[in-house]
Amino acid sequence: MLKTVMSKKAGLILLGIILVAALFFVYSHRYPLYQKPDFLSFNELKKFSKNPKPGIFLEQKLKKFWRTPIVSNQAYYRGARPHRPSNEKLGPYLRVVSWNIEKSIHMDDAITAFSSPEKFVSMIDTGKAEPGSGKYQKILRQRDRLGNADIIILQEMDIGVKRSGYINAAAELAKVLKMNYVYGAEQLEIDPVYLGLEKIYYDDGTTIDQEETDYYAVDPSKYKGVFGCAVLSRYPIRRAQVFQLKNQAYDWYAGEKPKIGFVEKTRRVGAKVLFHNQLTREMKMGGRIYFRTDLAVPGLPENTLTIINIHLEIKCQPKGREAQMAEILTYIKKIRHPVIVIGDFNSAPEDLSPTSAWRVTERAAKNPETWVSVGTSVLLPYALLINAGRVTAKYTKNFNDPFASDIKIVARNPVRPMFKMIEDFTFADKSTFDFRGNAERSMNGKEGTLANSNERSHKAFKTSWRVKRPISIIGRYRLDWAFVKSNYLKNPYDKNVPYRFAPHFGETLEEMNMNLKKQISDHHPNVIDLPFEEPLLSQKIAK
Repeated sequence: MLKTVMSKKAGLILLGIILVAALFFVYSHRYPLYQKPDFLSFNELKKFSKNPKPGIFLEQKLKKFWRTPIVSNQAYYRGARPHRPSNEKLGPYLRVVSWNIEKSIHMDDAITAFSSPEKFVSMIDTGKAEPGSGKYQKILRQRDRLGNADIIILQEMDIGVKRSGYINAAAELAKVLKMNYVYGAEQLEIDPVYLGLEKIYYDDGTTIDQEETDYYAVDPSKYKGVFGCAVLSRYPIRRAQVFQLKNQAYDWYAGEKPKIGFVEKTRRVGAKVLFHNQLTREMKMGGRIYFRTDLAVPGLPENTLTIINIHLEIKCQPKGREAQMAEILTYIKKIRHPVIVIGDFNSAPEDLSPTSAWRVTERAAKNPETWVSVGTSVLLPYALLINAGRVTAKYTKNFNDPFASDIKIVARNPVRPMFKMIEDFTFADKSTFDFRGNAERSMNGKEGTLANSNERSHKAFKTSWRVKRPISIIGRYRLDWAFVKSNYLKNPYDKNVPYRFAPHFGETLEEMNMNLKKQISDHHPNVIDLPFEEPLLSQKIAK
């Protein structure tokens, strides 16, 4: 009898230990530790390069690949926690950085900029910014803003591509900064030249020299050919979702495969001579993606912050990006907690896909402004001068200002509809994006639309992208944007509601990027701060 009682007691104790251990395991692993997709092999990539539909098995594998993000909370389980900085204006706040790091080509320098203020100093070109000068101090201050970020949103992140040294760019940065990360694949680099399936020729038909041939030769054991976006976070990752958008405004396989004609050759030569920008063929599988990351951020509604990492199509007209943005907005409409929609919107007025004489003629014929120019030429003397002035005035009006007036036929602003759509968007809980701009809450004391979240300049917004050698304002654009959902706002411009977790001091770190011995990217980083409570600044303003 005694043995039976002891046996039952021991059994209960053992069961209790198992339950406690199970609960501990579940609690301690409530966030996914690590997952990754099944990458395509080099031989499988070669098959896709030759034929975009190589068979049901590979096509199903690719389909699953697009929908499987890399998710790593390894930093969290090793004890990494948010900085959660605080200052006298905002109190405790969350700092968010967004940066398109141009195909990860200079990822080593980007890692230095984020992680080492001492090493970064040696990267500054003292011929452009003399030590001790105001410009030099501004560069150091901007670098410090990078180093204090708890969330970093990145575009053009390579995995296993030769141009960036075969690195996993996001993983390398996350490792150095001790951050969790999520990666969503957009495209696979399958250009036959990259894969060694084609010889490389100059436009005149001659073969390139041996040195350039060696540059394109790849190591099949290292090549994964993945191009995508990433979110790094000191807050743990709850979940991530990624998939190809239904609205693909450009086919990176069919659109790049044909040989280019005279008009496109001329455009590429002009880009190289005038702007020092090299345009080349870019055959890829895949396209633009919906990329959502939910982070566990205590103190926010539902203790969750959603990041929507944006990288819209560049090789299309603005209408194509407008359709992509409309699709993304439908996916986020029911989210009730804070949301940040941020990244590279590629909001240029032009289409940078390969062109042809036929396409130029067709688009000109469909453009009402063409017939205004023709009519002016027929009816008015000095028509050339008048039309040149009209085009210049339109370009100046629209420069870095997506909210400039859209005057039909005479002076269109083709990017305005997408931004108007975001401005008018209402979530299911009736909240909106924060479009406010207060002098005391903006980085440079400027008021106006979006000034708190996107730095304004003397003319609309500060440039965030430029070609290597712009000609005056030509070759400079504001492509990168941040939009924050405020749970308090029912009107995107209402300055009478709380500023808790509203964007403050949005800044484009142009000086930091442009005054280095070697520019890190053709895009500049963008930063915003979001206070966890009503900012201390509000109390000072009230007084």
